[in-house]
Amino acid sequence: MHTILSTVQVVTYMTKDKFKQNRKKTFKGHNTAGYACQVNWSPDSKYVMSGDSEGRCFFWEWAQPYKVVRTIKAHDGVCIGVAWHPMESSKVATCGWDGLIKYWD
Repeated sequence: MHTILSTVQVVTYMTKDKFKQNRKKTFKGHNTAGYACQVNWSPDSKYVMSGDSEGRCFFWEWAQPYKVVRTIKAHDGVCIGVAWHPMESSKVATCGWDGLIKYWD
């Protein structure tokens, strides 16, 4: 499966047999406003997260993509990068255009 980030949603695509959009797995609620904000999955693949142009980090549950589970005001500028800790799923790192890398628990 591949993911493409558009202006106000994370769109997923199936690539098993044919390349087609998975319309049931579209994650909305954030604003990337032309930035290539990173998307990442939790180690157990139950959650999706993405940064946005207003410095926030959004979390969605894979099973319920229409509902934002949590939002963190992570940076003063664009939150461009997000990553989950590979062994401790309660911890994430974000980086922003404010020049900071933050580690969240």
